[in-house]
Amino acid sequence: MIWAQWLLLTWLLNVCGLRSRILCALLALLAFVPLHAGVSAAMAARGLCGDPSFTTLQLVVLALLHRTPIAIRYGWRLPAFIAGLSLLLYLSALGPWDIDLYRFGYRPGYLVATMAALALYAWWRGYPQFLWLFAIDLLLWRAGLLESTNLWDALVDPLLMLAMLAVAMRNRYRAHRHRKIIQPRI
Repeated sequence: MIWAQWLLLTWLLNVCGLRSRILCALLALLAFVPLHAGVSAAMAARGLCGDPSFTTLQLVVLALLHRTPIAIRYGWRLPAFIAGLSLLLYLSALGPWDIDLYRFGYRPGYLVATMAALALYAWWRGYPQFLWLFAIDLLLWRAGLLESTNLWDALVDPLLMLAMLAVAMRNRYRAHRHRKIIQPRI
Protein backbone atom coordinates (compact mmCIF):
# COMPACT_ATOMS: atom_id res chain seq x y z
CA MET A 1 0.00 0.00 0.00
CA ILE A 2 2.68 2.43 -1.03
CA TRP A 3 0.05 4.76 -2.48
CA ALA A 4 -1.40 5.07 1.02
CA GLN A 5 1.93 6.37 2.30
CA TRP A 6 2.00 8.92 -0.52
CA LEU A 7 -1.55 10.01 0.31
CA LEU A 8 -0.70 10.41 4.01
CA LEU A 9 2.41 12.46 3.22
CA THR A 10 0.43 14.68 0.85
CA TRP A 11 -2.14 15.32 3.56
CA LEU A 12 0.53 15.98 6.19
CA LEU A 13 2.24 18.56 3.97
CA ASN A 14 -1.16 20.17 3.35
CA VAL A 15 -1.88 20.34 7.07
CA CYS A 16 1.55 21.80 7.79
CA GLY A 17 0.79 24.86 5.72
CA LEU A 18 1.33 24.13 2.03
CA ARG A 19 -1.97 25.12 0.44
CA SER A 20 -1.28 23.88 -3.08
CA ARG A 21 -2.37 20.25 -3.19
CA ILE A 22 -0.38 19.67 -6.38
CA LEU A 23 2.80 20.95 -4.72
CA CYS A 24 2.07 18.76 -1.69
CA ALA A 25 1.68 15.71 -3.91
CA LEU A 26 4.93 16.43 -5.73
CA LEU A 27 6.86 17.03 -2.50
CA ALA A 28 5.43 13.83 -1.01
CA LEU A 29 7.06 11.92 -3.86
CA LEU A 30 10.44 12.96 -2.45
CA ALA A 31 9.81 10.72 0.57
CA PHE A 32 10.18 7.72 -1.74
CA VAL A 33 13.71 8.58 -2.82
CA PRO A 34 16.11 6.09 -1.16
CA LEU A 35 18.29 7.81 1.42
CA HIS A 36 20.46 5.22 3.09
CA ALA A 37 21.02 1.59 2.09
CA GLY A 38 18.08 1.75 -0.30
CA VAL A 39 15.58 2.71 2.42
CA SER A 40 13.40 5.76 1.86
CA ALA A 41 11.63 7.84 4.50
CA ALA A 42 8.28 6.37 3.42
CA MET A 43 9.58 2.82 3.86
CA ALA A 44 10.89 3.65 7.33
CA ALA A 45 7.54 5.19 8.32
CA ARG A 46 5.67 2.11 7.09
CA GLY A 47 8.01 -0.13 9.07
CA LEU A 48 7.37 1.92 12.20
CA CYS A 49 3.59 2.35 11.97
CA GLY A 50 2.43 -0.37 9.59
CA ASP A 51 -0.27 0.05 6.98
CA PRO A 52 -2.81 2.81 7.57
CA SER A 53 -6.38 1.75 8.21
CA PHE A 54 -9.13 2.30 5.67
CA THR A 55 -10.67 4.85 8.04
CA THR A 56 -7.45 6.86 8.02
CA LEU A 57 -7.26 6.76 4.24
CA GLN A 58 -10.88 7.82 3.84
CA LEU A 59 -10.46 10.71 6.28
CA VAL A 60 -7.28 11.83 4.50
CA VAL A 61 -9.05 11.79 1.12
CA LEU A 62 -11.96 13.74 2.61
CA ALA A 63 -9.53 16.26 4.14
CA LEU A 64 -7.71 16.73 0.83
CA LEU A 65 -11.07 17.32 -0.86
CA HIS A 66 -12.06 19.74 1.94
CA ARG A 67 -14.96 17.48 2.98
CA THR A 68 -13.87 16.54 6.50
CA PRO A 69 -16.90 15.68 8.67
CA ILE A 70 -17.95 18.67 10.78
CA ALA A 71 -17.79 16.68 14.02
CA ILE A 72 -14.08 16.09 13.37
CA ARG A 73 -13.25 19.46 11.83
CA TYR A 74 -14.70 21.60 14.62
CA GLY A 75 -15.63 19.32 17.51
CA TRP A 76 -13.30 17.84 20.09
CA ARG A 77 -15.46 15.12 21.62
CA LEU A 78 -15.57 12.70 18.67
CA PRO A 79 -11.82 12.92 17.93
CA ALA A 80 -11.12 12.43 21.65
CA PHE A 81 -13.49 9.43 21.69
CA ILE A 82 -11.75 7.85 18.67
CA ALA A 83 -8.31 8.48 20.18
CA GLY A 84 -9.41 7.08 23.55
CA LEU A 85 -10.99 4.00 21.99
CA SER A 86 -7.84 3.35 19.96
CA LEU A 87 -5.64 3.82 23.01
CA LEU A 88 -7.82 1.42 24.99
CA LEU A 89 -7.56 -1.12 22.16
CA TYR A 90 -3.77 -0.94 22.02
CA LEU A 91 -3.32 -0.92 25.80
CA SER A 92 -5.57 -3.98 26.18
CA ALA A 93 -3.47 -5.86 23.63
CA LEU A 94 -0.15 -4.87 25.22
CA GLY A 95 -1.06 -5.02 28.90
CA PRO A 96 -0.34 -7.79 31.40
CA TRP A 97 -4.03 -8.58 31.87
CA ASP A 98 -6.10 -11.19 30.07
CA ILE A 99 -8.44 -8.66 28.43
CA ASP A 100 -7.52 -8.34 24.77
CA LEU A 101 -10.00 -6.32 22.72
CA TYR A 102 -7.88 -6.82 19.61
CA ARG A 103 -8.80 -10.50 19.37
CA PHE A 104 -12.46 -9.55 18.81
CA GLY A 105 -11.36 -8.38 15.36
CA TYR A 106 -10.68 -11.96 14.28
CA ARG A 107 -14.27 -12.98 15.05
CA PRO A 108 -15.95 -9.68 14.31
CA GLY A 109 -19.61 -10.51 14.89
CA TYR A 110 -19.99 -8.45 18.07
CA LEU A 111 -17.60 -5.81 16.78
CA VAL A 112 -19.59 -5.33 13.57
CA ALA A 113 -22.84 -5.12 15.52
CA THR A 114 -21.40 -2.56 17.95
CA MET A 115 -19.81 -0.43 15.24
CA ALA A 116 -22.96 -0.62 13.09
CA ALA A 117 -25.03 0.57 16.06
CA LEU A 118 -22.62 3.50 16.58
CA ALA A 119 -22.70 4.33 12.85
CA LEU A 120 -26.51 4.23 12.79
CA TYR A 121 -26.62 6.44 15.88
CA ALA A 122 -24.32 8.95 14.16
CA TRP A 123 -26.54 8.82 11.08
CA TRP A 124 -29.62 9.41 13.24
CA ARG A 125 -27.85 12.40 14.86
CA GLY A 126 -27.25 13.94 11.43
CA TYR A 127 -23.77 12.66 10.56
CA PRO A 128 -24.27 10.26 7.62
CA GLN A 129 -20.55 10.35 6.73
CA PHE A 130 -19.77 7.98 9.60
CA LEU A 131 -22.23 5.40 8.33
CA TRP A 132 -20.52 5.60 4.92
CA LEU A 133 -17.05 5.43 6.49
CA PHE A 134 -17.96 2.26 8.37
CA ALA A 135 -19.70 0.67 5.38
CA ILE A 136 -16.70 1.31 3.12
CA ASP A 137 -14.32 0.05 5.82
CA LEU A 138 -16.34 -3.14 6.14
CA LEU A 139 -16.53 -3.72 2.38
CA LEU A 140 -12.81 -3.15 1.83
CA TRP A 141 -11.91 -5.36 4.79
CA ARG A 142 -14.21 -8.11 3.53
CA ALA A 143 -12.61 -7.85 0.08
CA GLY A 144 -9.30 -8.76 1.72
CA LEU A 145 -7.37 -5.65 0.69
CA LEU A 146 -5.36 -5.55 3.92
CA GLU A 147 -2.56 -7.91 4.86
CA SER A 148 -4.25 -8.47 8.21
CA THR A 149 -7.49 -10.40 8.63
CA ASN A 150 -8.36 -8.45 11.78
CA LEU A 151 -11.22 -5.97 11.42
CA TRP A 152 -9.61 -3.60 13.93
CA ASP A 153 -6.76 -3.05 11.46
CA ALA A 154 -9.28 -1.78 8.91
CA LEU A 155 -10.91 0.55 11.45
CA VAL A 156 -8.06 2.11 13.47
CA ASP A 157 -4.29 2.44 13.46
CA PRO A 158 -1.69 4.31 15.54
CA LEU A 159 -1.55 7.19 13.05
CA LEU A 160 -5.31 7.69 13.32
CA MET A 161 -5.06 7.63 17.10
CA LEU A 162 -2.33 10.28 17.14
CA ALA A 163 -4.08 12.42 14.51
CA MET A 164 -7.39 12.31 16.39
CA LEU A 165 -5.63 13.19 19.65
CA ALA A 166 -3.98 16.20 17.96
CA VAL A 167 -7.29 17.26 16.36
CA ALA A 168 -9.12 16.93 19.68
CA MET A 169 -6.53 19.06 21.48
CA ARG A 170 -6.53 21.67 18.69
CA ASN A 171 -10.32 21.91 18.56
CA ARG A 172 -10.63 22.01 22.35
CA TYR A 173 -8.07 24.82 22.49
CA ARG A 174 -9.94 26.75 19.79
CA ALA A 175 -13.24 26.29 21.60
CA HIS A 176 -11.68 27.43 24.87
CA ARG A 177 -9.99 30.43 23.27
CA HIS A 178 -13.17 31.59 21.48
CA ARG A 179 -15.63 31.10 24.32
CA LYS A 180 -17.62 34.08 25.45
CA ILE A 181 -16.52 35.42 28.77
CA ILE A 182 -19.41 36.63 30.89
CA GLN A 183 -18.50 39.50 33.14
CA PRO A 184 -20.08 39.35 36.58
CA ARG A 185 -22.36 42.24 37.49
CA ILE A 186 -21.21 44.40 40.31
